[in-house]
Amino acid sequence: MELTLEQRLAVIAKAVDDSKTITPSQSVEDFISDIKAEQIVVEHGLLDSQKEDVEDESQFLFTDSAEEVDEEDEDMGLSDEMKGVYK
Repeated sequence: MELTLEQRLAVIAKAVDDSKTITPSQSVEDFISDIKAEQIVVEHGLLDSQKEDVEDESQFLFTDSAEEVDEEDEDMGLSDEMKGVYK
């Protein structure tokens, strides 16, 4: 049996109403809080790191020279276990 458009909309409306009455447990609220905090850090970074980055880059503000070594270009090396993965 196939539901009519009105019946499907009624099912969806009931599901929406039911979802508004559910109270999450403390562990679910903690999980949501952790996820939101992580999103903020990912989007905006840590304030201490931002201040350090500004201080680090400000030394080149009025110069034509760049940093001697770009952190992204440094070789961090691989452990023996990881070297096996890339062979």
